[in-house]
Amino acid sequence: MGQFTTEADVMRSAAERVDETNSSVNLEIDRVQQVAESTRSFWAGEAQRSFDELMVRYDDAQRRLGEALSAIAVNIRDNATNYEGADASTTDDLRSISAGLAL
Repeated sequence: MGQFTTEADVMRSAAERVDETNSSVNLEIDRVQQVAESTRSFWAGEAQRSFDELMVRYDDAQRRLGEALSAIAVNIRDNATNYEGADASTTDDLRSISAGLAL
């Protein structure tokens, strides 16, 4: 199993990068939202309602994107754990086979 542990480490590192990307994207989305919100006073009537609806959709899209990136990171981590388990099981099986062949 020792020769393959870096694969799981690479997966965990990728999951960390996804988490970091999620944080960075959320910061940028928040910044854009603040800029958009600063124009709120310029809208009136139907334009105000459209702006409000747009901001609701924007918030929803931000939430869904964050959830998707979080789920990707979780799945990558789960895959790393499953990979290690499968690798350990295969190593044990090969050792058993080797021991059985040593007559």
